[in-house]
Amino acid sequence: MVFSWSGCPFCKKAKALLDSKGAEYSVLELDQMDDGQKYRAALAERTGRTSMPSIFIGGEGGFIGGFGDGSPGLKPLNDSGELDGKLKAAGAL
Repeated sequence: MVFSWSGCPFCKKAKALLDSKGAEYSVLELDQMDDGQKYRAALAERTGRTSMPSIFIGGEGGFIGGFGDGSPGLKPLNDSGELDGKLKAAGAL
């Protein structure tokens, strides 16, 4: 699940990386939702981060951070070779 802000360059990079792998994922473009700010505030409370994107792989306990940062982030997972395994384990590949 990718919580995104449609104009955010890091959100675009995250979705492009997942698309390049052929991953199946859901996206919520929070800036295009009437209550998107409420979702963003709830994500910030839960994750301790206010930046976008906010990416989960494998459900509720699968928060990995954003594109380049977090715990550890989508790009660092890809760079280390761990992303494919996480996506496969979640049934996204």
